[in-house]
Amino acid sequence: MRTLITGASGFIGGVLCRKLLSEGRDVVALVRRAGSEPEGTRGVLCELSDGPGLVAALQSERPDCVVHLAAEIASQRSESKIREVNIEGTERLLEACLALAGSDPAAGPRVVFSSTVVTGDAHGALLTEDAPLPVQTPYGRSKQEGERLVLESGLPAVIIRPSHVYGPGGWYANELIPRLRQPGRFAVIGRGENLWDVVHVEDVADALLLATGAAPPGSTYHVVDDEPITFYDFMAQTAAALGVGAPRRIPRSLARLVAGANAVDAVVRSARSSNAKIKRELGWTPRFATAREGIADAVAGLQVG
Repeated sequence: MRTLITGASGFIGGVLCRKLLSEGRDVVALVRRAGSEPEGTRGVLCELSDGPGLVAALQSERPDCVVHLAAEIASQRSESKIREVNIEGTERLLEACLALAGSDPAAGPRVVFSSTVVTGDAHGALLTEDAPLPVQTPYGRSKQEGERLVLESGLPAVIIRPSHVYGPGGWYANELIPRLRQPGRFAVIGRGENLWDVVHVEDVADALLLATGAAPPGSTYHVVDDEPITFYDFMAQTAAALGVGAPRRIPRSLARLVAGANAVDAVVRSARSSNAKIKRELGWTPRFATAREGIADAVAGLQVG
């Protein structure tokens, strides 16, 4: 099976590519910079803003499956940039898939869309796939709109909604770890008692891998570990694994001035998410059932000294 991945050089993309290659898949990485594709994949240079380029790339590669990971993240302050990439970019990619399908969208490539449960504050409620998510942020709205576009395209599509994804890379390695290791204690926004539904990047990649083959078209799945954790405890456990002091706390109002309202809203949301459906239907089981296990692995993987 030939699988084309957008965002292949990103945090989740690199892990997914490794897993696909280990199964003998032919993996095509859609990249913005030549040479940035993961080892073992075949790089195709194209931007999501380039509609004709996307059509040409899919016509040339003719993938059986397209995994759409590329996106602007929640901390992006520009709403127009979020919309341009997460909505308009998704729309162009779908148009390219439909062009490949011809007159029958159902005959087109399977599309696996990486969405999110991190769309707004659920005030600690349990989030399941059969109820609407609380949508309050530009990022959350963009992902929900992306889901709508994907499911209404007529293509055989599956939605994967990870929660806060951590591991030895991405925001966890590039933003959180350096801040925790700086002189002075890391600051948690507010009291940090809000519930965080987290998931290790390896488990997200496993869910995406299952979605490329076994998931029924039209399905949506939440991908989280087995046990929610408070935001403060997640940060404190990471600090302990690093051997640095426990975090302090700062008011939300101050954090909004420094980081922006959208980034803060994503952090202070409180929610639990159910992984029952993906376990039941696809046989997915998290390798890291709790953050306690996953944090130890993530920090060890960083090889911090």
